Amino acid sequence: MPLLTIVPPMPGAERRFKPFVDFVRASGWDAEFVRLDWPGRQPAFGSTEIFPQVDAQTAGKVVMGFSLGALYAHLGALHARHLILGSISPFFLEDDDEPERWMVSYRAGNADTPADILVGVEEDEQMHRRATALRDFYRHSTYTDVFGVEHQLWHPNYLQAIKTALDRLQAQPSTSGT
Repeated sequence: MPLLTIVPPMPGAERRFKPFVDFVRASGWDAEFVRLDWPGRQPAFGSTEIFPQVDAQTAGKVVMGFSLGALYAHLGALHARHLILGSISPFFLEDDDEPERWMVSYRAGNADTPADILVGVEEDEQMHRRATALRDFYRHSTYTDVFGVEHQLWHPNYLQAIKTALDRLQAQPSTSGT
């Protein structure tokens, strides 16, 4: 069974993501979480210590992140086999209209990693702007506007978009054995 490595968006997300893990397993994949030593209870916008932790646990793997988890995956999973980035939070250096942000460019990711970029059609303009920028950043990417969805991983349309990506990846031969 192929493995999906999930980057949590916040401390305690593993508990809240149990229904998502059940969905992933029902889709024919096993799931694991990246284990992070969080610098606090909220995102530490001044700290980049999470990114190397993500990289160390995701090399050669299919990695998925949603919201802040997508941001951590994009900037941290630099040696992943494939990324699924759902509704990436627009908290990058380039997002000057966002008061809280990392002073790290979205261009600090690895443009050679194949990626699926997903964003809910009903999300705000800033989310679409960042998702579009990532689509253009990655040399090998698919881009999905998920119909009828705001910032909701649990929405059936969002889950179907993720399942479509997982089904496509499962049909592709793996070069790393994962």
